[in-house]
Amino acid sequence: MGGCSKFFYIVLGLLFVLLAMSMPILWVFLLIGVAAAVFAHIVNNRTKQKDLLIGLEQQANALDGLAAGVAIVSPLAISLAKGEKPICVLPSVALTEYESTGSSFSGGTAGVSFPLTDTIGGNVGGMKGSFTRNPEQLMIVDQGKAIFTNQRILFSGAKFVRDWNLKDTVSLEPGPNGFDVKIAVTNRDRTSGLRGINLNDFGPGYAAAYAFNLSQNGLESANQWAKALALEIREAVSVERSKTSK
Repeated sequence: MGGCSKFFYIVLGLLFVLLAMSMPILWVFLLIGVAAAVFAHIVNNRTKQKDLLIGLEQQANALDGLAAGVAIVSPLAISLAKGEKPICVLPSVALTEYESTGSSFSGGTAGVSFPLTDTIGGNVGGMKGSFTRNPEQLMIVDQGKAIFTNQRILFSGAKFVRDWNLKDTVSLEPGPNGFDVKIAVTNRDRTSGLRGINLNDFGPGYAAAYAFNLSQNGLESANQWAKALALEIREAVSVERSKTSK
């Protein structure tokens, strides 16, 4: 649908140019239209940049909240193990897992060819080939709530429940701006993870990294990490705002 829409506007634009060549007054409207489109594009980009910077500031505030122990935003509704303490709850995240996109067939016909008429040939035999499973891709499989504690990361969605024990974690890879995180644990064959819903929101990557740091290195190290990252984010926001103000 999007491709057809773009093609329609391209054709419409070409027709307008052809008409303008025969009617010079139409060039005025054409220039006005181009100027309006450019202005709307600039305004839209500035709005997106403004929203991004506001979102980054909110993420920095959330990191400070983690360090202060006040980042829990909703009831837990889970049973905690002995010594387990809640860190953060994200009410809306996506569960990501590697899944195959299907299989592909490669091959051809096998047999003996023979003429039926002067111009038409026939073939006796069948097809030979093989089905190859397509490479797995990281895909969103569910949406729900994520709970982060000093011992584990839990996900509860409409279809699936996941429980990543931090002591069994082999690798934990947060994505850019903490938007997502990949988690590999010893008791699961495949890497899975969490992803934010809104690009500008505080993502599960930051919360998971804090929880993992806390479980491995202790509270002081985790808090120092969160405060340093919050400071780095605010400095980056300040630099970007100084660019746009010039």
